[in-house]
Amino acid sequence: MTFELPPSLGIHGDRKTAEDIMSRIWGKRGVFTCTIANTLTSTIPGISEAGDTPELTLFTGPADAEFLVMGKVTCMKGIPINPGNIPTPATLTKAALELSKMPFLIINGGSQVIPNIPCIEVGGECGQKITTGHAMSAAQVRKSFEYGRILGEQLAKTYDYVVISESCAGGTTTALAVLLAMGTVRENLVSSSSPKNPKQFKWDTVMQGLNSAGIGIGDLADDPLKAVECVGDPMMPVNIGILVGAAKHVPVIVGGGTQMAPIMAAAVKLEPSIIGNFMQGTTRWLLSDPNSSMERLAEAISPSIPIVNINMDYSKSPYEGLQAYEWGYIKEGVGCGGSSVAAVIESSGRIDCDMLLDKVHEIYQKIMNAD
Repeated sequence: MTFELPPSLGIHGDRKTAEDIMSRIWGKRGVFTCTIANTLTSTIPGISEAGDTPELTLFTGPADAEFLVMGKVTCMKGIPINPGNIPTPATLTKAALELSKMPFLIINGGSQVIPNIPCIEVGGECGQKITTGHAMSAAQVRKSFEYGRILGEQLAKTYDYVVISESCAGGTTTALAVLLAMGTVRENLVSSSSPKNPKQFKWDTVMQGLNSAGIGIGDLADDPLKAVECVGDPMMPVNIGILVGAAKHVPVIVGGGTQMAPIMAAAVKLEPSIIGNFMQGTTRWLLSDPNSSMERLAEAISPSIPIVNINMDYSKSPYEGLQAYEWGYIKEGVGCGGSSVAAVIESSGRIDCDMLLDKVHEIYQKIMNAD
């Protein structure tokens, strides 16, 4: 039986593997996980726009988590926005989860700001600036990885597939650092929440971190957890663990953009057998970004990592804050692409982009007190 792709989804890269995975989980029951974390790298002025100010980026992940669970934020005033008053991508994530009724779990990878909701704890702490060359302790990275692996194996016993995601401001910079330390790529292909991607500044920041750690590009090709320890963030080890633990047993959707590239690269290095049992779930916005290339990142990790995107389009939304997604802002985050792809899969294609957009508008009206 040939798998028929609905119009709401697109495939990039290994189409055969994507269709194989989707046919195995079509209409099945999945679980969504979002790992929140902080890295002080996000407080370096100019690195991240995932918050109204550099200091407020530390509230982004915890606030996103509270919003997904409660529909409101208590750890800060308002909801996470970028300097252009553009709302968090968690608005789309929440829409997808509400429509699909998919169960979800919040994991605290290591946050300085603790959300006022139940979280799965993995022993993580806020990451240091990567410019130190010592972002986390080896003990923290190993413990978070092992806890993630155990969690992935447990989820695989209960659900037909697992979706992983993240909310960690500053994470594209740490992603670039780990990818370079591993030698997965040797150029800056990561995205930004702004259409003006500060690529040179990110590169210089990463180079400072690698120099502080005493490592060069590709030096840690065979030791991805060491790369995470030196220049990563606390979201990484637990998600690497979940991917390794779950994908040995059930398919995994890696929800997110270029921040998830080092997760896939490290997991494949640690457990090559999972290739063919996971795919990336993301947005059309991320794949259309002229200043990054998720496709080239995935290809550099393995030609057998397909990317499945949700074809969301906010251009006709009556709200300028949402229209801004079409102008190159945000693009991805909080697993909005992965959760949306999963919602289509979980509903056997019944949920489509129009339904998701209507739900996003409903959620947006509530949080912005719009008419």
